Amino acid sequence: MSREDDSEMLGGLGALGEGAPRPFAPEQMLTCEECLRANAPTRFVCLYCGAALPRTKQSAADWRPSLKKLEEWEQGFNVVTLPRAAGALTSDAAEEAASLLRLDAGGLKEIVLAGRAMPVARTGSADEAWLIVERLRELGLSTEVFPDEVLARRPQRVRALEFEEAAVVCRAGPEAEPRRVAWSEVVLFVTGRVVSRRVEVAERKRGLGGGNETVETRELMSDEAVLDIYTSSVEEHEAHGAGGAGFRVMSNGFDYSCLGAAKRLVAAENFNALVSHLRERAPSAVHDREYEGLRPLLSDVWPSAERTESLGLRRERAGRFNTEAVTTVSNETQFTRYARLRQLLVLRARTQGT
Repeated sequence: MSREDDSEMLGGLGALGEGAPRPFAPEQMLTCEECLRANAPTRFVCLYCGAALPRTKQSAADWRPSLKKLEEWEQGFNVVTLPRAAGALTSDAAEEAASLLRLDAGGLKEIVLAGRAMPVARTGSADEAWLIVERLRELGLSTEVFPDEVLARRPQRVRALEFEEAAVVCRAGPEAEPRRVAWSEVVLFVTGRVVSRRVEVAERKRGLGGGNETVETRELMSDEAVLDIYTSSVEEHEAHGAGGAGFRVMSNGFDYSCLGAAKRLVAAENFNALVSHLRERAPSAVHDREYEGLRPLLSDVWPSAERTESLGLRRERAGRFNTEAVTTVSNETQFTRYARLRQLLVLRARTQGT
């Protein structure tokens, strides 16, 4: 049993602030209907078999979300504060909400006072996410649930654009079918930076029964500007699901020929010129440039994705082999979730006429 689960059996993480955990009385425990074992009333699913636990009025009051870190491949559900929630929390409610969400109280206040839609929790089930919404509503904080199925859908990367009088033509590659989008349908630009770090490590065994020693480490860093373009096209929505797929421009590896005489030698200058050209041709579109400033607040719930994979064995010389692995850390998925969230809210605002 993990320390977290052990504490939960004694009284729940954060249930009594930083004081000693309070054990639950036998009559407070929940019996799993599948394996018939007793669970703390703070649990949502059985500690032993993972089945959903029965809910009672008392257990709903005692319940605390598990908020265990999900693997990158897992589909989660994101609890997001809504812009109208700004200033809605009292100091006591903020402390209680921070304890529930396992966030720093000061950081939660910053999120709320930012007056923007921001993530406060990511769970493994929709039921758990909506229970968090209910608990936060009781504390005066308005939130909503957005599934990863929508937020984590990466837009199609485009390598070149062509500007026409009434539309922009997006090209993903020389053999891909170009897609034409009317300027009037462009509703949102989101700009930011994608920072990636790749570390390759080669190890070898130290003799018989010995541990591994690091032979070589190689580290590569990349930092490039990114632009997401989203539209209100009905055709786009039908082809790619709610909110459409959108388009992504990465500053490196993009053909800036569409800039014509304005094209420069430096990619950073060309990227800024591209954004300016797009904004001029789609003046009604919203331009969100706040991602970089909000990254520290996003990272508690949406940290940079880290993935380690084996590269197998590499022969160094006759009879000697090294084991190689690579670890990649990138904030691209975090940026995708942020941009998708902004897209959904911009489309909603347009639908509501606000």
